[in-house]
Amino acid sequence: MNNLKLDFPAFPLGTHQTPWDMSELMYQGAAEIPRHRVQEAITSGSLGKSVKARMAMLIALHESITAFIAQGRSRSSIVTYFELTWRFYAWADKQGHTIQPATVVDIYKEWAEYLIDRSVIHKQISEVFAYRQAVTMANIIAKAIHLPGSKPGRSLVMRTRIRKPLDKKKVLSKEADKQNLEQTFDFGRTLTAITDQLDVKTVRGSLPIYINLANEKVITLLGNIMSPDLDLETIKDATVRRRAEDARKPLKDHESLFDRHKRSGIINLRVEAELLIFLAQTGMNLRQAADMERDSYRWKSDGDELEVFRVYKGRRSGDAIFRCYKAYKDHFQRYLTWLDKTGLSEIDGRLFPQQSRSMITVKGQKVRFYTTKTLFEKVEIPFINPQEIRKTRVNWLLRRSHNLELTADQMAHDKEVLLRDYEKPHHQSASAEIIQFHKATDPVIASPGPGNCVDGSHNPTPISGIAHEAPKPDCISPEGCLFCTKHRDVMSADYCWKLASHARIKRLETDLYKSPQKGAEHPAYRVIERITAKLDAISAGSAVRATWVQDAIDAVRSGRYHPHWDGHIKLLEAIA
Repeated sequence: MNNLKLDFPAFPLGTHQTPWDMSELMYQGAAEIPRHRVQEAITSGSLGKSVKARMAMLIALHESITAFIAQGRSRSSIVTYFELTWRFYAWADKQGHTIQPATVVDIYKEWAEYLIDRSVIHKQISEVFAYRQAVTMANIIAKAIHLPGSKPGRSLVMRTRIRKPLDKKKVLSKEADKQNLEQTFDFGRTLTAITDQLDVKTVRGSLPIYINLANEKVITLLGNIMSPDLDLETIKDATVRRRAEDARKPLKDHESLFDRHKRSGIINLRVEAELLIFLAQTGMNLRQAADMERDSYRWKSDGDELEVFRVYKGRRSGDAIFRCYKAYKDHFQRYLTWLDKTGLSEIDGRLFPQQSRSMITVKGQKVRFYTTKTLFEKVEIPFINPQEIRKTRVNWLLRRSHNLELTADQMAHDKEVLLRDYEKPHHQSASAEIIQFHKATDPVIASPGPGNCVDGSHNPTPISGIAHEAPKPDCISPEGCLFCTKHRDVMSADYCWKLASHARIKRLETDLYKSPQKGAEHPAYRVIERITAKLDAISAGSAVRATWVQDAIDAVRSGRYHPHWDGHIKLLEAIA
């Protein structure tokens, strides 16, 4: 049993990564210990003896994950399987459970209840995260113990109380969407400032490096120094002072950026920023972009965009690898030149190579954007992850083109996936579509006065019994609309508020009116009578409508007028 091998030789690792070995889980409590210290704990005997009853299930799980690796599952997915299995065992150890093929389903059900408790009761994790954890672990277990059925993992989840939470798309208001785009633009401007100012001369120059942003904020890059504001004159020890001075000096011409990785963080910041800009410009998936190799490129114009081809040995033939906006070409070419001048191209063949201090990372390693996120947090600028960048791009293209098929083709997605996972409801677009629909199907049009008109030919007809002093309908004056047979009321609180405010402005007009003839009445009196009759009729319709009318009257009494009349009323109040 001591010679049991449950490692994963087919799973590639970097130079400083600890191999995953499921034989370590034979020991109670091993899953809770940091993996690089487990072997030491096993050797010292602090974990006790291995538990023979665990062997069968660990062998089955090992075969399950090995099969996933052989199927070509992504590296990030396999790492998720490992991490989740270790967490599952850590929880089971705390509960005193021994996971075996005969007991794993019952233990899994209890673990699902634990996830529900964490997500629903204590709000420690989101319900979506809990559901995804449960589904992933169910698939691993189902494959390991060979549960029957076409979708055994789903069947296992259905035996628990955990369910996928409803995916409610929040409708964005006009202001919320504006804020979202403003944050996106601010994010883009910051990335551009980083890439423009971190040229080769600056990267090799004196430390610290200051990047000035458009919003008067400053990003400070320290490199390998500890404090940007250190006063060297205060250091009494000559040796310490000389080392501090040397650390701040520009690199010498013969000195490589990568000898001691002094400035790997600065280089990574530029590479991460370039990668995020590339994703925004091309709409490519993060995993695909991060794994791209540096190549020679040929550019072909296609309308407002450029199609980029990989060139083989100088030949014009090649594969189309991405599309981008024309304005991005010059920026991309500057980045390629920067890769060459810094020497990155010589030590790493990837298009977006990231440096790890003396470590060689494995291809397919998940990109975390640690450097960029940390700096954005310091200057209080929201960081927008690649998935949100793609969503913003998709929705911007949809609103600009109004063409679902074209947007789906550009983003390399099916229309169903685009609508399900990327599209966000948009206040302005929805309003425009509703207006267009009503224009095409509804004869009602906006009138000069409050309410609507059903006569598109502008042929006004006075109502029967109209008073001699009342305004005559003319499709120009707001008051005339109220005495036209084509005028229609709108059953809404806003319309009642507008009518009440209209009545207020007419009362102010009558207060200012001085009749040249004795007994002559101002037409405004008839307008006030007409508005009062309309409000009374609306109020009599239902209790809800009565509330609308009363609220409108109270609002006008308190000096809160409808925006349509507010300026006119305040002007008259100032004159009166």
